[in-house]
Amino acid sequence: MEILKLNGTKLQNNTVAAIGFFDGVHLAHKELINKTIEIGNKNNLKKAVITFDVHPKSILFDLDYFYLTPLQRKLEIFKQFDLDYVYVIEFSKEKASMHPTDFIEYYLKDIHTLVCGFDFKFGVRGSGNVKTLLQDSRFETLIVNEVTYEGYKVGSTHIRDLINSGQVENVVDVLGDYYSIKGEVIHGAKKGRMIGYPTANVDTNEYLIPKNGVYATMTKVDGTWYRSMSSIGHNPTLNCRVNVSVESNIFEFDKDIYGDIIEIMFIKRLRGEIKFTEIDALIKKNDQDKVDTLEILEYIGK
Repeated sequence: MEILKLNGTKLQNNTVAAIGFFDGVHLAHKELINKTIEIGNKNNLKKAVITFDVHPKSILFDLDYFYLTPLQRKLEIFKQFDLDYVYVIEFSKEKASMHPTDFIEYYLKDIHTLVCGFDFKFGVRGSGNVKTLLQDSRFETLIVNEVTYEGYKVGSTHIRDLINSGQVENVVDVLGDYYSIKGEVIHGAKKGRMIGYPTANVDTNEYLIPKNGVYATMTKVDGTWYRSMSSIGHNPTLNCRVNVSVESNIFEFDKDIYGDIIEIMFIKRLRGEIKFTEIDALIKKNDQDKVDTLEILEYIGK
């Protein structure tokens, strides 16, 4: 799979491509990609995905946007599919102001088939939609209908709501896997080791972080998954941090991994963040958290 920035690069006329932002690469996104692969294999076409490097809101409203899958993680997931190309449009205010017909002329006019979701919008203020695409006779447009699960639209907004509320165990049904984040292990206050629970403090960068609390997790280090429990919050008992930290206590693990990139997969939220008045009470609660975590992870096949 080749990754190309779509700046002046023209899509080949023998290409079928799925287009979208693909944050999370959830089940509805996978349906778009699989349909693209199906069409490509059937008609001997190059198979591609067209996506964007950043969320439009981060440019249009000049704000920090937190992702289910930042670009690099998204590209890693795309590699799992039988794709020939991933085209990345580098988003800017100039591109946000493009008229839909200009967007088509610049990026899409030579493509063989475009695959998109029923609610795909593009161009200035989202004024272009699937009807705009269907009206262009230079290429075929295939629309994938809404995907639902238990009455909810499978989409990034619903997944973000679940993560923000700590319902990480429900994410797997719409994401296709448990939610995870990747980041570099950085130095923290190192107070966890003083009470028998050393943690790997992770730089979460652009990821959306689940609701504060303690979670049963799996942590991947150097290609191996380990059972773990992870804390998200301000460390009110030991440290009282201003910024939210994400720390993983990895079971049966004692290697120095500062500077390494690890992955934390959130299986279930155990409890909210608690400020204990005594250290012994914190240790006792951590002991129980570990027991609860091991019981939950007994059924996880990582």
